[in-house]
Amino acid sequence: MKIDEIEQYITDSLLLLMKNTPYEKITMESIAQKAGVSRRTIYRYFDNKSEILDMMFSNTVKRYVDKIEDEMSGNGNTLVTSFKFVLDNAEMFVLAYKNNMLSNITNTINEVVKDIVLHRNKNAKKWSKKYFDCYVSFTTGGIYGLLYEWLKTGSDKNPVEIFEVYKNVIADLGKKF
Repeated sequence: MKIDEIEQYITDSLLLLMKNTPYEKITMESIAQKAGVSRRTIYRYFDNKSEILDMMFSNTVKRYVDKIEDEMSGNGNTLVTSFKFVLDNAEMFVLAYKNNMLSNITNTINEVVKDIVLHRNKNAKKWSKKYFDCYVSFTTGGIYGLLYEWLKTGSDKNPVEIFEVYKNVIADLGKKF
């Protein structure tokens, strides 16, 4: 078995366990049993379950980055793509939400948003670092705050509808201030 496959079995096992067990109650032993490997095998790849979780989120973010890069190379809508990606990976995002771990993903995705802002807004390179960082934080916070509410209420809207909500909120903010 390849290293990537073993790591995938382990991260998938953690995700499966999180469906019925709070993250803090999951043990390395239970992850090993679910993955069908020994604890020794798990410790060969990971020092603790936090590293497994980090890899799970990193793999998710990598897939997200790949999708966004495809969109940025064309004229696609990166927000709709983002919302669709969350919907396609809703199980992982909902479990992250239920275990108070959505910020783990948001922090990583903040780096992706920086690239999107630079790509979409040609003036961004002229901004001060402080303004740029605030702009990116506001954008990321708004988008993922919306996603947080979306997941919390059961994802009853499709990605295009969520994008419309986002556009309306931004338009309303512009009117109010």
